[in-house]
Amino acid sequence: MKKIISTYPLSSFFIMAIAFTWIAVMPLLLNPGLPVEPFMIIGALAGPTLSAVIAIAITEGKAALVAFFKRYLQGQAGIIWWLIVLFGILLSLNVVASLILGSSIWTEFFKNAGLILPTYLITLIVGVILGPLWEEPGWRGFALPRLQEQYGPFMGSITLGLIWAVWHAPGYLGGWMLSTVPALLVYSIGFSILATWVYNNSRGSILLMILLHSSSNAAISVGARVLPTDLSPALHAFVYSGWIPAIMGGVIAILLLVFTKGRLGYSKTI
Repeated sequence: MKKIISTYPLSSFFIMAIAFTWIAVMPLLLNPGLPVEPFMIIGALAGPTLSAVIAIAITEGKAALVAFFKRYLQGQAGIIWWLIVLFGILLSLNVVASLILGSSIWTEFFKNAGLILPTYLITLIVGVILGPLWEEPGWRGFALPRLQEQYGPFMGSITLGLIWAVWHAPGYLGGWMLSTVPALLVYSIGFSILATWVYNNSRGSILLMILLHSSSNAAISVGARVLPTDLSPALHAFVYSGWIPAIMGGVIAILLLVFTKGRLGYSKTI
């Protein structure tokens, strides 16, 4: 086993991350009456994070593990990056929603900002423990730098986005994933490209990856508060199948790839 992981660390990581998560959430799949949240945490911890720890310990040793865990607290990035991480997806989601559903999105947002913004920040902070804290050390902390080194930032991001989407498969079997599979694929790739750009410009900060992931979840969660209540059946199905976040992710990804000429801020010194 050690020889296989040493020879194929990335492939071994992805196989372990998916397999360990399936094992961890299997009780929930067999008994849907159980609460979802504990299994979301256990599945993420037993999957990406544990797999990353195993792979690093075997391939690089104790010193590399210490350096890996230190990146949990590495937040040395300019204020602009913190603003992008904390509020970029929330604002982008509202822009896309308003272009599709009308300006009432912004009217409702500003009218209820006193409730929406505190709710959003609380959801972001509390939501860290429901997945991002346990996922991102594996996805972006371990896999991303190695994928970029092997395939470059563009293909590395797409590869990670696709695998990340596949990793969510138990959510569809268990019924807690609400977006359609195509929407999930589009958003996963778009978010992956955005995350790579932030990662490369924040000295590989796992902390900012955790917060960016949580801000995405929080923005989507509070978005329902500004949606029109008189949506047609077709628009209702479109919105609640996850296509507004997917379109937003796709647009951001395209803009970043054009703006950075596909490099996404990548440097081999990260």
